[in-house]
Amino acid sequence: MTTYYPIYVQLHERPCIVIGGGKIAEGKVEGLLSAGANVTIISPDLTSHLRTLVEQNSITYISRVYQPGDLADFFMVICATDQSEINHQVWQEASANQQLVNVVDDTPRCNFIAPAILRKGDLAIAISTGGRAPALAVRLKEQLEEQLGPEYERFLELSRQLRAPLAKHIPDFETRKKLWYELVDSNVLEQLSRGDEPAAIETISKTFGFPFQPV
Repeated sequence: MTTYYPIYVQLHERPCIVIGGGKIAEGKVEGLLSAGANVTIISPDLTSHLRTLVEQNSITYISRVYQPGDLADFFMVICATDQSEINHQVWQEASANQQLVNVVDDTPRCNFIAPAILRKGDLAIAISTGGRAPALAVRLKEQLEEQLGPEYERFLELSRQLRAPLAKHIPDFETRKKLWYELVDSNVLEQLSRGDEPAAIETISKTFGFPFQPV
């Protein structure tokens, strides 16, 4: 049984290619764009949304079927066609190039799989079933979306602003680490969830022992 090593990949300005232009490819392109990737798509046809992205110069479009050699110089390859021969050719070329490759709904032809991702600002939760039951991962994501409100996004924004003054006031790493856990275990998220940000800021200030003034 294949066991996957979960990681988050930094794709900012990385060249990524998607083979296929249907609804599934559309979702893959959106995910890559949200991560800041430079996306090229190869397909004789595109959905209307993908055509809009081409017109907006958000993606590069090559209007034809895949040909061997198309994958050169790309960091990540996603194949989203319903043509088994093309899927196999893409897998073979990407494997030979030692590229990250995912042939959608064909786990044996993937050296990485895309989890269901829940985003709340800088909070990203990836849920994977190892390719066994993606629908379960989606349902778990939906459940978490109902449980995790906008207070988590705001907490992470406040935390980002807190890191520099915190390092200045408390240079010892172990002390900072201990206080971070105290903050997370406090009622600060509850305060943010009910919209009482002044109380949350007071909690942060008391926890770390200096006045915190976020922007």
